Amino acid sequence: MNTLIKISVLSISLCCIFSCKTQHFEIPEYGKNETEKVLNIKKVHNFRTVGNIKNTEGRALKEGMLYRSAHLHQLKKKSFDEFGKLGIAEIIDLRNSKEIFEKPDHLPNGITYKKYSAFEDRGDQLAQAKKLVLKGKVKASDADKRMVDFYREYVTENPETIKTIIAEILEADHPVLYHCTAGKDRTGIITALVLAILKFDEETIYNEYLLSNNYRKNLVRKRLHLAGTLHFLYPKMDLQVLEKLSWVEKRYLDAAFGEINKKYGSTDAYIQTVLGISDAKRTEYIQKFTY
Repeated sequence: MNTLIKISVLSISLCCIFSCKTQHFEIPEYGKNETEKVLNIKKVHNFRTVGNIKNTEGRALKEGMLYRSAHLHQLKKKSFDEFGKLGIAEIIDLRNSKEIFEKPDHLPNGITYKKYSAFEDRGDQLAQAKKLVLKGKVKASDADKRMVDFYREYVTENPETIKTIIAEILEADHPVLYHCTAGKDRTGIITALVLAILKFDEETIYNEYLLSNNYRKNLVRKRLHLAGTLHFLYPKMDLQVLEKLSWVEKRYLDAAFGEINKKYGSTDAYIQTVLGISDAKRTEYIQKFTY
């Protein structure tokens, strides 16, 4: 896995030390319909329940079964009761071992915790990549290309892990929360696949994906502004790189589904051959998660 791909999904932690010359930020594409229920859990970003949407068969996704978020490293004990109220009984961590070691989830007792990484940061590649970014040796165009490459590879590089993650989510008989570092890329891809399995149309899937920009807007703008004011620390840093790594873009998800279509012919074929979900099992999941 390319080094820059690692930082593209792990580099949010750099936001408060990045610097650059004053630049104008692009306006990201936002989700048009904020149908999901956003949960204000202190110190946990992009926390929401996937629900209140209808699939191609006119069936509505049950709210309160699927939850998604950024990491839970800063989850406060006073917020533990909220998890109990939501009925969340299982956490699925999509981060790699290095991320988990540096910022382990802080969880209430009694919650089942599982981790499944579809890629690992071997050696010290992440640290080396951060140095390149700070020295201004990574440009926005390269960051953008690597984000596209990451989405392409995530769905096909380690299919058995993706299959396991999807099965854990869909086979659960209790509310599940799955997350990565920022809750936008890996979490966004997994959510898109789950919704595709449950026969939601492309517009609905993409809208749900883009909602990460809506719910992370204030956080990202604050970090970008702070990075701009600290340009004297790392004057060679290209702030547009940080910007590219902070938002989700429709093109990125296009890359994931495009790679699926290229290698397997269609999303339905991928669901059957890679994820091992038969038509009968798919119908069972639809009955389980929608009404």
